[in-house]
Amino acid sequence: MNNDISFTYLSVSFKIVRRFIFYIATFLSVTFNIKCNTSVQPEKVAEQVALNIVNNIDSNSLTLLKEYSYGRRGDNDFWQRLSADTTLYSCSYKRNHDTVELTVFVPLNFTNDFVSPFIFDTSVYYQYTFFQRNDTIIRILQVDNLGQDHINDTSLLTKDLFPNKDPFLKFAELTALKDKFDFIGTSYRSDIGDFIIFWITPQYKLTYLPDTSNMSPKSKKYWLDDFLKGKKIKEHWSLLKVYE
Repeated sequence: MNNDISFTYLSVSFKIVRRFIFYIATFLSVTFNIKCNTSVQPEKVAEQVALNIVNNIDSNSLTLLKEYSYGRRGDNDFWQRLSADTTLYSCSYKRNHDTVELTVFVPLNFTNDFVSPFIFDTSVYYQYTFFQRNDTIIRILQVDNLGQDHINDTSLLTKDLFPNKDPFLKFAELTALKDKFDFIGTSYRSDIGDFIIFWITPQYKLTYLPDTSNMSPKSKKYWLDDFLKGKKIKEHWSLLKVYE
């Protein structure tokens, strides 16, 4: 009788141990797979975004991104007008339902590109936001040098305020480009060389380097080494993981 009890006990114990080992093995396997997938996924996502850019972006879009660099702060898209190592002006573009908001920083340089009869009084105000609805400017927000808001409700046709070139169309075009190719930032410095950097994620950057003949001698080796460290996606295109 005691032998039967002992045998039954051992049999049950063995089943419990075997089941425990199975659970541990399953847990370790799942954990390993999750870690592997987590480590691989960002690279795959970055490569997919990079391939979309490489295979579909055209020369006109590349030219446009040599004129304006992109960055994002919170919910706002920021575009900077470039000239070598200088930012001439910055604009924030945001669509809110049926209203578009265009905020301008350093407006005097802005009017070199978008001529306007509107008077930008930079001695008092440093930031201007134009609210557009159905091709009409319905409100102008001016922020003074003390940080105070001054709002003027108005009803001006956009073409009357910007008769030569519509900045809303320009920044809508740029924002559509960003949405299409899903990058989170770009940079271009003509004083360093004729190449564009696309930030795919904070960890991955894609560099387009079509020509090395006009690169700055002081920085040429650094940028060429940086380019060659990346994974070649296509001729003149390199994807680099900037940190682990």
